[in-house]
Amino acid sequence: MPVKMEQVSHIYMQGGPFESTAILDIDLEIQDGEFIGLIGHTGSGKSTLIQHLNGLLKPTQGTVIVNEIRIEKGSRELRAVRQQVGLVFQYPEHQLFEETVARDIAFGPKNLGLPQEEIETRVREAVQLVGLPYDEIKDRSPFELSGGQRRRVAIAGVLAMRPKILILDEPTAGLDPRGRNEILEEIAALHRERGFTVILVSHSMDDVARLVGRIIVMNKGQIALTGTPEEVFAHADRLKEIGLDVPQITSLMMALKEKGMDVPTDIYTVDQAKAVLRKILEGRRHA
Repeated sequence: MPVKMEQVSHIYMQGGPFESTAILDIDLEIQDGEFIGLIGHTGSGKSTLIQHLNGLLKPTQGTVIVNEIRIEKGSRELRAVRQQVGLVFQYPEHQLFEETVARDIAFGPKNLGLPQEEIETRVREAVQLVGLPYDEIKDRSPFELSGGQRRRVAIAGVLAMRPKILILDEPTAGLDPRGRNEILEEIAALHRERGFTVILVSHSMDDVARLVGRIIVMNKGQIALTGTPEEVFAHADRLKEIGLDVPQITSLMMALKEKGMDVPTDIYTVDQAKAVLRKILEGRRHA
């Protein structure tokens, strides 16, 4: 289910004294099954962009096309889009409100008018997809769970709608390192096993470098760079100009290079660095 944005702009409070252009003339195409990393400093337009993809915001100008459904300024019936595009906001656990985990996850499917048997099937499936034990937590209050578990329950509520596209806005914000890694691994597993199109909004260059296949860099409401992690992080100077950076492991390799160590600097993940450094150390042992 490809997604296209054609000359999309969004202006908040258009015509008023506080008029503000959030995104400007965005042309973008996302193919089925892609894993996209969307990065940019605060205020760069990331959140505005993703809210256009399921019709929460409509373009001031231009057109968004999701599986041949057009979203334009005057569009009204967007239910079909929202069933296909699941959006998980930052701190989604703040939106939990039901008495039990199962009832909270069932809220979306229930509003679709599905039969009870189908709702229960979707709830169980969604809980399992996010790596939680269904029988142990289905009757518990969401507010009794850990922060990481509540985050997973919130994501499960979106997955129960069976979207084709999953958008996650800073899904690990506020979590401890263990919870953060668990959430990211679950997202990566969903992409591998289910073939979802995933759009991950993140401030972490390290997470983006490790997980995604393509990066989109936002700056001042426009797309500044796009390409594979290798292609984007090769523009270290440009990234620094717009307030971003390369992954920490890349910075480490650059520092080693400056110290005279013969190492490549186009390294963006810990696993890549391990392989390179191991090869260097083995070469020295055999020298």
